[in-house]
Amino acid sequence: MTRRLFLAVMALAALFFGTAPSHGADRVRFAYPAKSLNYLPITMGRDKGIFQAESIDLQMILVASTVQVAALTTGDIDFSGAQSQVMAGAARGLPVKVVGFLTIKPSFWLMAKPEIRSMADLKGKIIGITAIGSSTDTLARFLLTKNGLTPDRDVALIGTGTTSNILTAMKAGTVDAGVLSPPFNAMAKQMGYRTMAYFGDYVEQSLSGVGTSDRMIRERPELVRRMLIATIKSLRFIQQRPSESIQFITKEWGVDAALADELYKSMLPAFSKDGGMDEKGIRDALKRESDRMALKEETPLSRVLDLRLLREVQRGF
Repeated sequence: MTRRLFLAVMALAALFFGTAPSHGADRVRFAYPAKSLNYLPITMGRDKGIFQAESIDLQMILVASTVQVAALTTGDIDFSGAQSQVMAGAARGLPVKVVGFLTIKPSFWLMAKPEIRSMADLKGKIIGITAIGSSTDTLARFLLTKNGLTPDRDVALIGTGTTSNILTAMKAGTVDAGVLSPPFNAMAKQMGYRTMAYFGDYVEQSLSGVGTSDRMIRERPELVRRMLIATIKSLRFIQQRPSESIQFITKEWGVDAALADELYKSMLPAFSKDGGMDEKGIRDALKRESDRMALKEETPLSRVLDLRLLREVQRGF
């Protein structure tokens, strides 16, 4: 995507999804890669006025995860929700950091045709992912290897662009299985597809978070603090107000109440309690990303994380 096209997409997104700026509020552009429940704390926090209460006029912009890091470095967006991509960019030396976490477990399920009954049955089959190099790709490879299968030799991985496209490809029969996030995993289950694995049973890894540029941290730390305060308040709202959260899922994702309840319960263990995450899970995820990028040297956490402001904010709760 060229920068001109990227800016045009952002302008359209602001037109259709933006809100009238609050008086005295800072307009903040938050990019997210898909309408996924991984970003429920941001979408719901915005809807409930939590970000507005911190004087943030949050503009949510749907942008492919692969271009978000570059957009952070050029200042075309202020924050990115594509946590894995931000971490990978920082590991390569780009001036970006992860400053907080929305999720601490990967909310992905491997769903397959009913006739596929075991991981061994995936040999010779095709698995749908969003894109090569994405979290769906990295985690699918990890899961296959863990179960004795060699990616690209025993099993083909095909990028479809979005999670919803994976389910479409499954229905069309062009892929045999797919890495799906809510609500698409629950939809697939209703259609008769088999749940092969929940990735959260295998690894701790954040799929969504709050990333920003080194420049933003350096020049506007107070804005980063307010963004993190609103994020933590939104995470707590979801944990403490289940009925309102389920109603919001029903409305926003167009599902019935029973399915919304199932989605809420499936996502709850994946959300961070306070914007933080266990260090071991962060290190393990960073190693998988480093291995994928074939980085020769170990990447220090300080290169990809800056949690100083998060820790300051957490002390206030």
